[in-house]
Amino acid sequence: MTNLPIDVEKIINSKVAEKLYDDGVSDTAKEISKVGVDISKTARLLLAPLQLTAAFQDRVEIMIDRIRNKVPEERRIEAPAELVGPTLEKMKFLEEDSLLWEMFEEILTRSIDNEAIKSIHPSYSHIISQLSRDEALILYKLTEQDFKVVDTMDLNVKENRFENLQIEESQIPTNELFMPEKVHFYHSHLESLNLVHWPIEKQDSIVDENNKQTGVRRYSKIHLTEFGRLFVSACVPSSGFRNI
Repeated sequence: MTNLPIDVEKIINSKVAEKLYDDGVSDTAKEISKVGVDISKTARLLLAPLQLTAAFQDRVEIMIDRIRNKVPEERRIEAPAELVGPTLEKMKFLEEDSLLWEMFEEILTRSIDNEAIKSIHPSYSHIISQLSRDEALILYKLTEQDFKVVDTMDLNVKENRFENLQIEESQIPTNELFMPEKVHFYHSHLESLNLVHWPIEKQDSIVDENNKQTGVRRYSKIHLTEFGRLFVSACVPSSGFRNI
């Protein structure tokens, strides 16, 4: 193991950090010292580059135990500071049952895995921090299938433009969103991050009995971009979110 920075050694030796690093981290660790030692090793690999506040330590302790169970000891490496630092900083302001927490946790898990670390990039933490819970869910659901959408718009002949958008069919999982009315906002935001694309694949004219066009029917599909697929595969647990 590499030498730890002086500040980290102080934290590891402090009463605050004893609960996190030492065999006394939990009742189970007291009874099974090997588990306590293993947690301690995992914590050191993950947290060596930075400091940990007392208020945050309990949730991180539980997370480290999950990470320990996911990454075999022979594959564990010391996590790069440029990945761990920004990720933990952003996690301070999230609840543990948040989908965004789970995405950050997946980054931390991969950051100490000498095989999985190849799939992540320092920018991923920044991208996650910009997402809402609904947007994270949309990205996850898009790994299962693209969202087909059929909508109509009326033709305003006087102003020569289409208006009054109405959705006829949609595979967007609006029933699982906290704020389904913001779907178009979510799309715009996710597209600005180069995570999704929503192209019109086909459109038909809607005509009246005199064969005059009164509107248009559009057939479109929301799908992940190539970058979006790389991002989601690296930031969403392969088993899916725990809290949906």
